[in-house]
Amino acid sequence: MYKQLICRSLLLLCLAAMGCKAPSVVLRDARKSTPAHYGQGADSSNSAALPWRSFFADPDLVRLIDTALKNNQELLIALQEIEIARSEARLRQGPLLPKVRARVGAGLEKVG
Repeated sequence: MYKQLICRSLLLLCLAAMGCKAPSVVLRDARKSTPAHYGQGADSSNSAALPWRSFFADPDLVRLIDTALKNNQELLIALQEIEIARSEARLRQGPLLPKVRARVGAGLEKVG
């Protein structure tokens, strides 16, 4: 029994000592560099540059997208918020603009 306790203790001590080993540091190769040119794709056209009406050929789909854009509540709210911000900016710029004031006065004095 005493031998088993010593063997198990030594085994546990060896496992604990192996777990305490610091990981080895991997040095990076400093000679690697990025290539001067990357491979060009065969397709050079960009579908994002195309107008969406010419991208979709189905007239029903184009009509549906038009209706969705006209009735898009989020888009209408965003446009209203932009207009409100523009109005507030114009209102705040008002005191910075030069002002022209004119006063005209007339009087009549009767004696007697």
